[in-house]
Amino acid sequence: MKMLKNPLKVASYAGMAKISGLMKISFLVGSQMVWFSASNAVLPLAGAFGGIIGSGLVFFIRQLLHCMFFKTISLSFFAFCIPGLCASLYWATQHYIIRLLLPVACMMLFVIHPVGGQAFVYSFYWFIPVALFFIPQRSLFLQALGSTFIAHAVGSVIWLYTVPMAATTWMGLMPLVLFERIAFALGMVITHHFLSFIFEQIDVMSVAHKKSTVQAIR
Repeated sequence: MKMLKNPLKVASYAGMAKISGLMKISFLVGSQMVWFSASNAVLPLAGAFGGIIGSGLVFFIRQLLHCMFFKTISLSFFAFCIPGLCASLYWATQHYIIRLLLPVACMMLFVIHPVGGQAFVYSFYWFIPVALFFIPQRSLFLQALGSTFIAHAVGSVIWLYTVPMAATTWMGLMPLVLFERIAFALGMVITHHFLSFIFEQIDVMSVAHKKSTVQAIR
């Protein structure tokens, strides 16, 4: 929540999110021109620094900008924004609905699908956030790992029900998924440390500015 009260912090986060979107990581199988980018490691942190309100604002602004430029909402856009919102909420709250019930629901929705049922092993990745829910002390990396697999679970289910893909394709993606998600989790950890440092410096400058203002008044 503190980030939302300081324009410099908001601008810093927005700038990093914009730049990270230019760093493409891997092509999204089943799409025509959609890529995963470093923004997958930056946008979820809106929940870490802005809380639930920050998560909602980022989701709303992304939708608004997309509508302004493209005049429509595509399935591929939802496959990015909704998982990103859920990943952000993972940082913002400890609630069991996000951290436990959501990945379980995604596993159920995946395996009951005709194609997903043939590739049910793919959904086993979502046992990771389920297991992390029962670990009381979580490192920053485990927090990031749970967040990115929440995004993966929600995004995969949306993709499964909207984009035709063979079960063999889903199974073939499993090694790539592991690499991508670890990369995103590490990216979140690095970005979290970086933003924490930037925000700390902004706080120091703000305090110094207030002191100098008070002294000038006196």
